[in-house]
Amino acid sequence: MSQDRCNGWFRSAYLAFWVAALTVVMPAAGSTQIPEEFTNLKVLPDDIEQRQLMNAMRSFSRGLGVRCEYCHVGEPGQPLRTFDFASDEKEPKLKAREMMRMVRAINGEHLTNLSERSDPAIEVQCATCHHGQARPLTLQQALLESYANGGITGTVQEYRHLRERYFGTWTYDFGEQQLVGVAQQLGSRGSHEDGIAILELNLEFFPQSAVTVFTQGEIYLAQGDTAAAVTKYRASLELDPDNRAAQRRLSELGGV
Repeated sequence: MSQDRCNGWFRSAYLAFWVAALTVVMPAAGSTQIPEEFTNLKVLPDDIEQRQLMNAMRSFSRGLGVRCEYCHVGEPGQPLRTFDFASDEKEPKLKAREMMRMVRAINGEHLTNLSERSDPAIEVQCATCHHGQARPLTLQQALLESYANGGITGTVQEYRHLRERYFGTWTYDFGEQQLVGVAQQLGSRGSHEDGIAILELNLEFFPQSAVTVFTQGEIYLAQGDTAAAVTKYRASLELDPDNRAAQRRLSELGGV
């Protein structure tokens, strides 16, 4: 990529999504809340325009679901003139600088090496990974983290909470495979009963899910409860007569 093209890309697409690395000189009290000049810029260009900066701040806020005080020193709900934007006190601001460099490298170096790209080219943005949350966890990661901290009871509560809060948004995928994946993880760790409980939770929302019932059979089989496993494999076949995995298991166990 030529230097001119790289600079053009940096000023247009990249600035639209990242802003947390900036620090500013604030105007005198009583004047506008939006800074007129910006200093100590570590990643963003020194001559960034005020309008570009404000648009970038809004995109950053939407992409991560945060407000200015997440990265900058200031009190929620207070005027921007009260913020100490020049401070590097908060760790998220330092992390954001590295994330900005990473995104710039992906878009400006790695993706430009692809032999074929769409037109207009797809570029990585903060929202690409974060989907409106500060920590870009998948639903499975969030639930397994909850399990590590609060066991099965906390995990079930967390799922209900996340579903109530985020269902229908872009933050998490609440499809039937997500809890199946969590149950498989728990089963592989030997937490069979907890895996079954997660699958029962999934059946509340997907009562016709053949893969959920089949996975119950897999966990029962891992427990050594062959009779319960056969029952679940048969139930899975009733929901999906073409389920070859269930057919194969029943054949192996002499259940058909």
